[in-house]
This record gives sequence, C-alpha cells and structure tokens, in this order.
Amino acid sequence: MQTLREAKEYTIKMLSQQWVQWIHNGTKPATSSAEKTNNAIIGAVSSHCAMCLNLNGCCFVKDKCPSKPLHPKCHCYTIDIPSPTAYAQCPIEKFTKYVFVPSDINDKYQLFTLWGYDIMDAEYLQKEFERQALIAYSTGNYELGLLNEYGQRIYVNIKLKNKTINAEISCRSVWMVYPNGKIVLVTPYGGKKR
Repeated sequence: MQTLREAKEYTIKMLSQQWVQWIHNGTKPATSSAEKTNNAIIGAVSSHCAMCLNLNGCCFVKDKCPSKPLHPKCHCYTIDIPSPTAYAQCPIEKFTKYVFVPSDINDKYQLFTLWGYDIMDAEYLQKEFERQALIAYSTGNYELGLLNEYGQRIYVNIKLKNKTINAEISCRSVWMVYPNGKIVLVTPYGGKKR
C-alpha cells in the first residue's frame, strides 16, 4: 500500500511529464494483438509501414518516444496530449501457462522458483506487475525496447521480494505499447535490471 507521501510524489511526477501521441493519418489504431498482427501483414503487402501502423495512437513521454521519421517518406507525426489514463494489463497466463511451466529450458521457471514463487503466487504476481508497470509508465520511468512490425516494446523494472533469502530483487519486464495509454505484458522477465 502506498503512503500519502508516495502517492503525492507519484502524482507530481505523472503530471510533470509531457506526453505525445503518435499519429498515422487515415488508419485505425490497433487495439489488440490480432489487430497488430493484421497490420504487420498489411505492411508486408502494401505501401503502408507496419511499424507506423502499429504506433498509431500510442502514447509516450515526449523524451521517450520513438524517433521520427521512421523511414524515408514517413508522414507520421506526434501531437502533444495531457497525461493519458494509463492502463497496464498482465494476462495471468504469463504466469500460469508460461513462467510456472516446469521445463529444463524454462529459465523463468527456475528463477521464479529460486526466488520462492510458485503457481499459487500467479495472481499476486499479476497484480504486482500491473501495479508497478502502471506507475512506471505513467511517470515515464521506462526505456524504449524493440520496435518492429508488431509495435513498440518498453522495458519496465519490477521489484519483488526474494522470499527464499528475504531480500529484494529487481528484474526487467517487457511490455507492448497500445493506443491511448494501454500497455500489455510481453514477458515478466526480460533480463536483469540495467
């Protein structure tokens, strides 16, 4: 639970950020993974750039926005906007059907169990990742990651308690940016905090 001081600091930092929204005129923003995949296909067979299509409507802190132009003859631009009502979505399956699936090659399973977590912690982890990612994204405390035909990923550092040795650990999670302030978890562990 946040203290009143933490809530005040968060609000001040969030409101002090300058936000922009990426615009690609004449196209509909992709609001789902299926729509992003469809845009990647359209980009491969048409004159539209899939990266531009999948950035359309996405919101970024002004100094942490992909650089324009993305390619020759790119007609994308950004507009200044007020802080978006951000939303972080972490599908529970990222833990129940991915992290906590035992396998010799699943390093995420090995890490999370080493830190004292198991499938019974999936709902807690889901909510904690959403909470921390929402704060980080809203305050501009993220790094740009891979940008490709499926869209822009961002890195968000997540702090968890290592339950086996009663210490704090920090890992780097990867999120996909969607239009209007929405981010969706791609992977809970994309490496150690940098």
